[in-house]
Amino acid sequence: MNKLLTANIFRLFKNKLFWIAVIFMAAVGAGFPLTNHHFMVKNDYPQHIDNSFFMGTVFIGVVLSVFCSLFVGTEYHDGTIRNKIIVGQKRPVIYVSNLLTCIFAGIILCSVCFLACLCVGIPLLGTFRMKPDTVLLFILCALLLASAFSSLFTFLTMVNQSKAASAVLCILTAFLLFFAATYIQAQLSEPEMYDRYVYMDREGNIVTEEPEPNPNYVSGTKREIYEFLNDFLLGGQSLRIAQMNVQHPWIFMFYSGITIVVTTGAGILIFQKKDLK
Repeated sequence: MNKLLTANIFRLFKNKLFWIAVIFMAAVGAGFPLTNHHFMVKNDYPQHIDNSFFMGTVFIGVVLSVFCSLFVGTEYHDGTIRNKIIVGQKRPVIYVSNLLTCIFAGIILCSVCFLACLCVGIPLLGTFRMKPDTVLLFILCALLLASAFSSLFTFLTMVNQSKAASAVLCILTAFLLFFAATYIQAQLSEPEMYDRYVYMDREGNIVTEEPEPNPNYVSGTKREIYEFLNDFLLGGQSLRIAQMNVQHPWIFMFYSGITIVVTTGAGILIFQKKDLK
């Protein structure tokens, strides 16, 4: 395991795609406080670093979908995985070493984004309004989220020998999770009642419309399912962490942990039985 991890980490730091991802996440981390500062100056409206610090979670899924699929997929394409098995490396060890490398890369990308935001955001927007322990909990949520994304994309890549197909599948999965989260949050944000409002008709009369039920409001069991999916799916977690709309951070950590355990377990089982060409 140690030899495989060392080789993977060495290859990681020589990988051009990894450094492109690092630069991109640093730009994301620095870009949002700059944008918020410009908005604050232009509109004379106060902004704080809290509004920018976790925006990188919106992008981490797509970035990792590209990186993990190409980084791990290259081993299939070059025949490296088959060679590792020939020299006596066990399949679960190979799988876990690739997984840990991708998780390590995801943590680095998140950390770079946070550091860039701190370096640019604090001088422009000031320090956090949130309590330090709350900030740390959100950071842990984001790092576990990145680890869960890495686990998911490692699974999709390790069970698929085609590098191109793995890349397409991972990227489509990342966008599907994002769009599903956007749709679910839009549905959950529908108000139960339309507000009372007053308007003037064509004849100049004042008309008052009383509050009425919203037919698009999601209620009952369907709402409970949507709320669960909004917490469980990685796309929903990404958006809510970025929005700092997390009432119970430990639940997000628990669900990310479930994703890691399930995808890793399934991936190892499938990879052990896989016929490598």
